[in-house]
This record gives sequence, C-alpha cells and structure tokens, in this order.
Amino acid sequence: MLFPLHHSSIRIRLLLASTVVQIVLLSLLLANSVRLMNNAVSASLDTTIGQNASMLHAMSTAYGDQQRFDAMQDVLGELLEGAEEGLVYVRIVGADNQTLVSAGLGELQQLPAPSEHRPGLVERLLGHELVHVRRPLLLPRNEVGFLQFGVSVAVLTDARRAIMEQGLAIALIEIALTFVLLSSLGYLLTRNLRRLLDGSKAIADGQLEYRVAARGNDELAVIARHFNIMAATLQQRVLELQQTAQRLRASEERYAMALHGANDGLWDWDIRAGTAYYSERFCQILGLPPEAMPTVPEAFLELVHPDDRNAYRQRLVAHLKGESAQFMVEHRVRIPNGEYHWVLMRGVASRDDDLRAIRMAGSLGDINLRKRAEQQLLHDALHDGLTGLPNRAMFIEHVDRALAQRRRGNGHQVAVLAINLERFSLVNDSYGHAAGDELLRAVAGHIASIMRDGDVCARVGGDQFAVLLNGLSNSTEALRICEDLIALPAFAPSATEQLLHPRCRVGVALSDNDREDAESMLRDADNALHKARRSETAAIEFFQPSMHAQALRALKIETELRSALAHGGLTVYYQPIISLSTRRPASFEALVRWPHPTLGLLSPAEFIPLAETLDLIHQVGMAVLATACADIRDWRQRLPDTPPLPISVNLSARQLARDGLAEELLAAMDRGGVSRGAIRFEVTESLLARPDGPAIRNLHALRNASIDILIDDFGTGFSTLSYLHTMPCNQVKLDGSFVHSITRDERLRAIVRHSIELAHDLGMTVVAECIEEEEQLTILREMGCDYGQGYLFSRPLDREATFASLQALSGDLCS
Repeated sequence: MLFPLHHSSIRIRLLLASTVVQIVLLSLLLANSVRLMNNAVSASLDTTIGQNASMLHAMSTAYGDQQRFDAMQDVLGELLEGAEEGLVYVRIVGADNQTLVSAGLGELQQLPAPSEHRPGLVERLLGHELVHVRRPLLLPRNEVGFLQFGVSVAVLTDARRAIMEQGLAIALIEIALTFVLLSSLGYLLTRNLRRLLDGSKAIADGQLEYRVAARGNDELAVIARHFNIMAATLQQRVLELQQTAQRLRASEERYAMALHGANDGLWDWDIRAGTAYYSERFCQILGLPPEAMPTVPEAFLELVHPDDRNAYRQRLVAHLKGESAQFMVEHRVRIPNGEYHWVLMRGVASRDDDLRAIRMAGSLGDINLRKRAEQQLLHDALHDGLTGLPNRAMFIEHVDRALAQRRRGNGHQVAVLAINLERFSLVNDSYGHAAGDELLRAVAGHIASIMRDGDVCARVGGDQFAVLLNGLSNSTEALRICEDLIALPAFAPSATEQLLHPRCRVGVALSDNDREDAESMLRDADNALHKARRSETAAIEFFQPSMHAQALRALKIETELRSALAHGGLTVYYQPIISLSTRRPASFEALVRWPHPTLGLLSPAEFIPLAETLDLIHQVGMAVLATACADIRDWRQRLPDTPPLPISVNLSARQLARDGLAEELLAAMDRGGVSRGAIRFEVTESLLARPDGPAIRNLHALRNASIDILIDDFGTGFSTLSYLHTMPCNQVKLDGSFVHSITRDERLRAIVRHSIELAHDLGMTVVAECIEEEEQLTILREMGCDYGQGYLFSRPLDREATFASLQALSGDLCS
C-alpha cells in the first residue's frame, strides 16, 4: 500500500476520506454532465443534418426536373464560398457515378465515406472535423443517384470542450476549497490531541519537565490539563527516587572504599605478651589458609626474603626505639610454592607513659603486581622490545663500565662493533614487516650465540646492532669474532618458502687513550661502518682517525654549503670547447667551483656528491644557470661586436626527475635576459635509459623551445644504440676514458671511429673530452671528430679570464 493509513494521524485520515468522497461525487457529476452534453450535441447535429438534407433534396428535385444542375451548382457555389461552419460542401452523383453538382471544398477530389452512422461520433469530434452525410436521390428518368454533403462541427466541438474545461476547473476549485476547509477544521479539532501525543512521547523519552499547552475548554483541553498534573506528579516521584538512589550509591561507594582500604591484611602484636594476631586477609596475601599463621612474631620473620631481613629488622627496631613516626618497609615474602612476592608492611607502635612500645598494629599490603610492573618498565626502558637485547642506553652504560675497568689497569682492550644488516628494507617491502621482524630476531640470536662471557650485544637502531667485546688481547681476536658475525645463516620467512641469505657489514672501534667514553667509541664504530658500506669488497672495517676527521669535514662542508647557496658563495668557471678544424673556441662548458674561505678552491668532486645526498643539487644547478646567464649578458654588453658563443650547463639526474623542470629553466633564462641559443644543457647518458620517465619529457620540452641538448659521458653507461635515434639531442660528448687510451688501443680507436660515424649519420656533432696530447688531437681530427675539450687547449677559467679569451678571439676575427 502506498500510504499506510494505520500509521497516519486522524487529521490526515479525515482529509483523505473527504477528498475521496469529493472526487467520487464530482466524477459522477462530470460524467453525467458529459453524457447530457453529448446527447444535446448529438441532437443538434442530427437537426442540422436533417435540415440541410431536406433543403438540398428539395433543390435537387427542383433543379433536376428542369435539368439545371449547372445552375444549382452555381447557386450552391456562391452559397458555400468561404464557408467554414455548417454546410461546407455538396456533391450530387448520378447513377453512372458521374458528378452532377460539385460545390464547396474544391480540393476534395474523392468523396469520403459517410460518417453519420459511426458509433461514438460525438466523442471523437475534434477541431474542424467534418461530418460526411450521404442520401439516395431520385434523378430524372427514374435514375437513382446519391446526394452527399459535409457539415462542419467545429462550433459544437469548441462549445463541448469549453463546457468540459469549465466543469473540471469548478470541480478542482471545489476540491481545493473542501481540502482547505477540512484541513482547518481538522487542525482545530486535533491540535490539542497532537499536543497530548507530543507530551506522552516526551515523557516516554524521559523529559519529565515537559508540559502540554491547553487552550480552550473542550474535552481535549481538560485532558491536557490533567495530563500536566500527572506529569508534575510523576516528575516529583522520579526526583525523589533519584535522590534516594544517589544517597544509596554514595553509601555503597563509601562501603566499597572502606572494604578496599581494608583489603590489606591486618596484624596486631602484643609486645608484652609476645603474641601476634593475623587477619584472614593477611594469611590470604601469604598464600596460607585462614588462621594458619603461627601467633609468634618470629614466624613471619622466617618468611622474609634473606636479602631483605636485615633492612626489615633495622627499620622495626628504629621505630620501636621511637626514631621514626611509622614503621614502613617494602620487602619480599616466601609463599607456599617457593616463590617470593612483594609486600608492603606498615605499622605504628603504642607506648606507655615511659614511651616504651607496648603494642604495635598495622597492615600488610600486596604490591607484587606493582613491583613486577616497575621491574618490567625498567627492563623495557633498557631493552629492545622486539629482540630482547639491550637498547642503546643500556649498551652505552655497559661500554662506560668496561672503559672504567680498563682505566683501572686490567691491561685488556675493549672493542665496540657497529653491525648493519644489508638490504633490510627490501625484505620489509617484499615480504612485509612481520618477515622483517623475524629476520631481526634471527640475526639477534646469531649474534648472541657468538658472544663470549662478558660480551654484550644490543640493538641500537632499526637494522643496526652493536657489540661490546671485553677482554681482547689484540685486534686479530676482534677480527676473528667479526668474521664469525658476518657469516649469517640462511633465513626463510614464515610467509614464504623462499630461502634468503642475509648479509651484514661491521665497523670496529678499538679502545685507546684518545677515547675515554662510550659515545665516542660508538661514533667511531659507526664511521668505520659507513666506510664498510661504501666498500665493494671489505665487509669489515677498523676505525682510523682519518675517518673521524673526514666525518667532521663533511659536516662542516654541509653547513657551509647551505650558507654558500644562500649567500651566493659559489662561482662558475668556463672551459672552452674547441673546433678541431680551426682550433678556435666554439662554445664553453660551465663548471661550478666553490671558493671556500678556509679550504681554498674546492672542485665539484668534494661537494657535488654531498649536494646530491642533501637534495641541494637543484639549487646548485639553478645557481650555475643564473650565473652563466648574468655573465653572458655582461660579456655581450662589453663586446657587442663579438659573435656569441653558447655555454653548456650540466643537469643532474635529480634535477631531470623534477616535474616542470623545463619550465623552471626557461623561466630562469628569461629572467637572465639571454636568448634560447645562448644556453645548452648537458645530461649523462644513463639518464636516457628510461624513455618514458620525466627526464625525457623535460628534454623534449627543452628541445621544443629550441634549446640544444648534449649527451655527456657517451659510451660509459647503458647501451645507447637502441634508443639514441629517438633522443632529443644535438651533440654527443665522448668520455675521456676513450681519449686517454686512443693512442695505444687499436680496438678502442675502431670503437671511437664508428661512434663518430654513427653520430654524424644521426645528424649530431661530436665532442671529445680530456684531450691532453697533440697525438690524441691528430687521431681525433683524422676520425672526423668535430670538437674537443681538455687541458691541451685550456683549463677551466674564471669569468674574467674567459672574458679575456673572448676579447682575444674578437681581435683575431677582426684582423
């Protein structure tokens, strides 16, 4: 059912019932009116048809007897010309189907079938529909033809539609008025009933302060007033019950607190009589049945842990002497199963007039759980939760203790080992962190199994362990232990059947007079570990003093590099790229240098790897580009007649991996005021190994902006032949390793020759790097190499020396 009436209000039901009744009555009225109207229309139509038929029959007889059908046609034509209502056309057809009279509706070529006998004719009258009437007609010479004429019923149709629309509008208005009237009456009749319903719901929801607004003096208003009296009485009764419940709850809480406070076992010692009383709870804490505790005081002392008895006696005697206001001590007691539990003994002595203790009473509390929790917290604070090994804090304490013993002159060395598990993150990423935790526990077990008595192993980081070796006679013994440590057993994660072979690297720091604290030894072991991780062969490295100096230097350079980037401390040197055919500069390569205030001029090898690690390489690259643009603009202003030489700027892998790098570079060139042809960018060959990466997209964007691209270190990375023809580059630079040996290695010369030919076939020019000898230059020129770069021509020059070389070039060109 669409409307569930059993859930509807009385007002809704009343409105629905009255509406249904109105609709039914009005529907019957409209149906009867339509029937009567159809009868009237039908009678009027029949009269019209009859009158027209009689008239036309009389005319046909009169004119037919005189054989004047043409005259009749003219009369009817004039009569029916332009007729749109009533009689609109007349046709008289003879016995031989020849049309004798045709008047009105000249476009009517074929006579339609008669329609006066069709059922429901009046109901289908629409717009200007015609009623076609056909009657038999006696013609001269007793021939039988027929008379057909058409009557337009548009007026009757329009009248019928207007009457129906008016009747429907009146019916709808009557329904709406009835709906509004009954709604108002329903609201007036049921508003108090609705308030009573809302009030009962509020009381049911616990809103006892709710009251119903009673208006009027009818029966529902009286019921509303009685409802308010009932609600007020109920609210008062509930309030009294709540107050009673609160008092009862407070009493229960006080009683429960008293019971909880008395949960300690009670004891009473009569010092003069030498007897003691122990409550049931006292015996329960000791794990004894009620009244199983002997009444002599010495019996309890036998249960105290041997290590705690002296402290127990001393505090008890001190209180009996009056040296303390209360006797209180935490100690352990033995329970029947042989274990020891922690308890808190408290008591106060009663004294006579001479201040001598004559009686003492107190309580015994069970604090075993708290003490165990404190011990666990202490253990957790000093141990690793995953492996159970000591953590960094506890390891440092052990190392400090070992160094203190060594300073007391035991004559043995101490070694600290920093152990790092290789590719641990790969295990986590491949098999999940649960497998990584299994691996850490397995490695911890392996390390612990190799430890000697007195050695300590700890987990000091995510995948890093530390070991303290005590009592070493020499460094060879430490090396032997390290060799056993790196021989990690195979490991199979529970989540897979695949067998893994973990590896680790070890850094070793031996004790000496220069290191007297644990932190410095662990730091030095970490420095040695860093060297071992960078080594391709050595898995074990011993700390050397130079490692610490290098670490300090790296930290210092890091701090000062950030400052140099922030304050423009870097500079750019330019090395010319020479045309081998003319031995004149054809372009320059921009090389970053750092004029350090204390370390002198630093080459890129000292700070570029650090900038890569610190993610500062993009800032370095943008600083070089900005400096190169500024120098180009300055040189052009000072030498306006000298043809411009482009400058190559190197792009790192991290830079090319940035989305939108091309837009940044082009924007920097625009800010620097240089043309697109003034700057070229060099990229290493290995960056081109992924043709779908962001690096290639950035290079294509630069090429689309008319920027030249050079491939640096050509031939040293991935195989270039498979993708070189698709790369957006103009020039390749042969790596210096080819040039160094080109004078001695025939096979290498063949490789270089074919590489040059390949580049030329692809429409690229070739630059040979690191040319230092005339013989190298001669060979490269014979092979068709286009450009060269190296110390044979020039070392990198600062901006003023580069400007001087441009002046000299300008003078040569002018001469």
